[in-house]
Amino acid sequence: MTFKYIQLIGAAAIMMVSASAFSQCATCTPDYTCVADGYPVLCPAALPDGTTGEEYLATATFNMPSSVVDPGSGITATLESISITSITGLPFGLTLTPSNPSGVYYPSNGEDYGCATICGTPLAAGEYFVNINVAVVASAFGITQNISESFSLPLSILQGAGGGNASFTATPTTGCSPLTVDVTNSISGSGVSYSWDFDGPTSGTSLLFNILTDDYPAETTWFITDENGATVMSGGPYDTGQTIYIESICVGAGNYTLSVNDSFGDGMQYGGVIGDYTLTDGEGNILAAIVPGGNFGTQGLHSFSISPTSTPGGCILTSSNPTVIYDTPGVYTLSLTTTVTELTLTGLNITTLAGGWDGDVEENLLWGAPDPFFVLDGDVTYTSDWVGDTETPNYTGLSIPLSYGGAYSVSFYDADDVSDNDFLGTANFIASSPGEYVINGGGTTATITVTESVSAEFYDSELITVFEGLDVWADIDGDGFGDVNFPVNGCDATNTTPYAFNSEDCNDINAAIYPGGPGTFEGVDNNCNELIEGDEVLAIEGCMDPMASNYNPSANVSDESCIYSSCLGDFNSDGVITVNDLLTILSEFGCTEGCSTDMNGDNYVSVADLLSILAIFGTVCD
Repeated sequence: MTFKYIQLIGAAAIMMVSASAFSQCATCTPDYTCVADGYPVLCPAALPDGTTGEEYLATATFNMPSSVVDPGSGITATLESISITSITGLPFGLTLTPSNPSGVYYPSNGEDYGCATICGTPLAAGEYFVNINVAVVASAFGITQNISESFSLPLSILQGAGGGNASFTATPTTGCSPLTVDVTNSISGSGVSYSWDFDGPTSGTSLLFNILTDDYPAETTWFITDENGATVMSGGPYDTGQTIYIESICVGAGNYTLSVNDSFGDGMQYGGVIGDYTLTDGEGNILAAIVPGGNFGTQGLHSFSISPTSTPGGCILTSSNPTVIYDTPGVYTLSLTTTVTELTLTGLNITTLAGGWDGDVEENLLWGAPDPFFVLDGDVTYTSDWVGDTETPNYTGLSIPLSYGGAYSVSFYDADDVSDNDFLGTANFIASSPGEYVINGGGTTATITVTESVSAEFYDSELITVFEGLDVWADIDGDGFGDVNFPVNGCDATNTTPYAFNSEDCNDINAAIYPGGPGTFEGVDNNCNELIEGDEVLAIEGCMDPMASNYNPSANVSDESCIYSSCLGDFNSDGVITVNDLLTILSEFGCTEGCSTDMNGDNYVSVADLLSILAIFGTVCD
């Protein structure tokens, strides 16, 4: 029995994500106005667009009813649980945090609401497809069915006005030859590969990987990763046995790991027919090797290092975080194409089924043939449907994401309704590259098909300017402005004179004098405009508050000495309103700005102020 309604769950599933992105965004509260009308619903219907370089924050709610009606058959089915097995294709720079950290929801138990927060800063513009793989447990008429589905939801990231370099930084970008530029990648991890163009210089060390296949070349794969987990190069599975394959690899200084994998689990030897491999540098030094016939089982690991003093091989680097030396003056465009790929298990064909499936009621009395299915375990879990009455089923149309370098097991079973399912062996393999792998375990042999697809690609560049000579000017006082009368060659390795990249200083022995400099009240031209004005005038300290009794109109620097009378009209602070105070107000008669004798606060010393002081004339202040 197949429930067609399961396809409707895809919209809700977008809001749950694998554990790798959990707990990085703020928590959310479901929007309870988002109500399902018989089928799962997502609110809003689509994620809003994002913009590169700008912070992205969105919240979405999903509502899943506990039961749905299959529109084709009219069967009512209960949604026991919905689990997210993985999510791929999320734009770089964004993460999701679901309301339920486990990624499992139980609509049949009343857990029909959930939400998720999407946050971060997207790195690159593009049209993305977020691929969601879900495992659904549904039941009807007492029969439970496990169904695996994959869904895709588009998400647009628009290009921001500022542009920018999303994939790497280079420091420095200008300097004298020889200029050493250190490059740091912003995007790294499994499935990430690099193609550098340094516009001239080559600093990579060439390696050669020689591999002699055994009689089962489809079982052999290999890959090299750098210390950041980036895939430098990979190969296999191979088509022809007892054949030498030679691969050329270009790496920079750093630490690396070579992984050679055999999906059958017996290394590269069987029945007296053996294979081997050797990894050497450009000078013929052996970095990794296996003794012919050596059984490394499922995976052979070799760590090796490339020294910064290793002889460059004239190749273009494929590893991360390189150091580039520009010996010749000029302007260069340092560019990088970063490619992010994903591995997907798309098919599994059982070619030989182990014994032990017969003897059950189903096979002996009813059908007479097994009903095989398989279970994949690793960083993802997948259970296939069973295929009836065959020992060699071919499962096609699968869409199971695999991690580069991930270790997986595939267990095989015969499905039985009356008795327990029969276990028919477990095979192991390492996902390293696309191709058809042969796997075997417990007598069951299968061929798996792994495909590789590009999920994102970034192209960025930086201009590198290398000088032969650099016209600069002495900056003796260290204020960032140079002396036009004292030119210096900034690329002269013997020069000890500090310098600036301009010649605008009018006084290179005083760090307080330069274009735009603030005044120092010392009677000098601090800002080089050939005038002494404002805060450059020689300081006169005193009380600068017109309302104080000791106000000094000539002062340009406050000395915080202001004295304020407690008696209105007592301008000389002698404690009594006398002729002296009247004469003071007459001396400012007609004042309209900064008036110390403004009695009524109208910013004007007038007859009204005279009448005010005459009214209190002779008053003795308390």
